Amino acid sequence: MKKVGFIGLGTMGLPMTKHLIEAGYETYVVSRSRAPIDEAVQYGAKEAATPKDLMETCDIVMTCLPVPKTIEEVYEGEHGLIAGASSGKVIIDHSTVDRQTNERVHALLQEKGAGFMDAPVSGGPMGASAGTLTIMCGGDEQTFLAAEPVMKSYGAYIVNVGPLGSGTVIKLLNNMLIGVHQAALAECYVMAEKAGVDPAIAYDLIQKSAGFSKSMDWAVDAILDREFDARFSINLLHKDIGLALDLAEEIDMPLEMVKLGAEKVSAAKQKYGHQDVSAIVRPLEEKTGVVLKRHVPKK
Repeated sequence: MKKVGFIGLGTMGLPMTKHLIEAGYETYVVSRSRAPIDEAVQYGAKEAATPKDLMETCDIVMTCLPVPKTIEEVYEGEHGLIAGASSGKVIIDHSTVDRQTNERVHALLQEKGAGFMDAPVSGGPMGASAGTLTIMCGGDEQTFLAAEPVMKSYGAYIVNVGPLGSGTVIKLLNNMLIGVHQAALAECYVMAEKAGVDPAIAYDLIQKSAGFSKSMDWAVDAILDREFDARFSINLLHKDIGLALDLAEEIDMPLEMVKLGAEKVSAAKQKYGHQDVSAIVRPLEEKTGVVLKRHVPKK
């Protein structure tokens, strides 16, 4: 059984690490924060001193980091992953970043003879905890085949999309749709309330109709119960839509609807950036004087 490593023990990475341990992998971790390290060690993980040490110890290393700058900090430098890489090692990056970051890291690892694959995930903390994540991979077939058995520890639908960077493109497409959907459903349910219809009843019926989107399952109960603790924060969604818009500019693709959604996300970020994406409704509530709450207790 291969030795594996994980860096990025947040709401996604920590449960993913737990699944690796449960699958029987000898698992090493690194984190800037003490609390998640202690929790991972309680599950059975071992702590490595630096990303370099972790890379030297492990056959396959996974990262799940918030922004491109964090990738640079963890991968590059004297104590970074790349410094510890060697022939035959594999790194799987589950972060949502940009193709340029993917390509730079891949080139640096290629010089060491190590494999690299961009493999963003979807499913949120609930999917990470359940081990049912969707994983969209970009990279060569050899690297994918080496990584797939490990990813099956926490992923239910794992697809090699195509060349390096392809997984990142799919993830940016997914998240730019989240921005549009969240902005639209905010208007939908505030309008229901203003028109005298119970938003929970509207949700129940739309859920069984053609206007439904999976974003509703993520957001509506959270809005009606006023539970805005971040599962996926507005700040992170704002970052991802920005990356999608950058990609669109790079390939000369007009994204008028996405830009409208991005404006709503940006407005919500000013005050509610650290809250869940479902809080995108809050500026509209303030504008209309309507606060969505559950009319009757949920059964």
